[in-house]
Amino acid sequence: MRHSAPTHWVVWACLIWLAVVATAASLGDSDTTDANEVTSTFQARGTKPFMLRVLPLGASITQGYKSQDGNGYRKWLRQQLRYAGWEVDMIGSRKTGTMHDNDHEGHVGYRIDQVAKIAKKSLKQKPNLILINAGTNDGLQNYKVGTAGERMDSLLTELYDAVPGTTIILSTLIPNGKKPVPISSISQQYRDLAAKRRAQNDSLVLAEMSTFIKSTQLVDGIHPTADGYEEMAAVWWAAIQEADTEGFLRAPASTATSNGTISKAREKALDDSTDDPDLPAYTAPAQPTGSSNGQVKAAQMDCLFLALPAVLGRLTSRTPYPQLANHAQSVLH
Repeated sequence: MRHSAPTHWVVWACLIWLAVVATAASLGDSDTTDANEVTSTFQARGTKPFMLRVLPLGASITQGYKSQDGNGYRKWLRQQLRYAGWEVDMIGSRKTGTMHDNDHEGHVGYRIDQVAKIAKKSLKQKPNLILINAGTNDGLQNYKVGTAGERMDSLLTELYDAVPGTTIILSTLIPNGKKPVPISSISQQYRDLAAKRRAQNDSLVLAEMSTFIKSTQLVDGIHPTADGYEEMAAVWWAAIQEADTEGFLRAPASTATSNGTISKAREKALDDSTDDPDLPAYTAPAQPTGSSNGQVKAAQMDCLFLALPAVLGRLTSRTPYPQLANHAQSVLH
């Protein structure tokens, strides 16, 4: 006869831990403000000392896959940069999306190793700002997840060697409904990598995507909704502001086709708008300074995605503690 197996004690412990952590956070010091609730201070439009030659680098999310206009975060971010007074030229071997300046290096399905190979196509354009969002496909494909940080480290070395003086914004991965645990692991490896690179005085800033974008802002468990892409732009913008504050941003090198400046005619042709895009309010958390940074939050995310889908239905109907089930539901959403 087949008997229904009891829920494993680890799952229960995980759920109780989540409830305790969430409750403790809500009762914390009232002087402590959640980083995601602080209203961003948008810089007034002014004159910047040089142009930003921006390389969006990654896979389908960089391309803007599943966004209605095909622009993803790129148009929102470019408009914010222009509103702040930066001259901007986005570069890359691909052109997709409805925006005028629609160059990028985002390739559907690409893993870190594949992104590293394709990046070479754009490096001759000497970007002085590189935005990297890559690694989701490594997690989805269970491809050498344990070495994702090492492989990203090798890519960073190649980029710095090819374009000395460039600034890199490395993002953690957005939440993922298909493979939450490997995705969370890769994000933690990136936090550790960013801490190491910053200790070496590299011009690198970590863009923390994993907590601001929510699982409910995914159209297919992988790619952001329109709101999700807009929130990604807000995180990129905060990271770029951090890079500017730290003095990382430098004028682009001259190339065979550009002397590092942009004409007014070209600038006008590339612009969709220079108005305030009114990005979602976001203030970046502190940059990682050690290998333990972010492990608690990563563990929270792992526990959340592992435990709740497996037992939430049973909790709602069978648990002797219905308030715990209700709280778990609210945490998930």
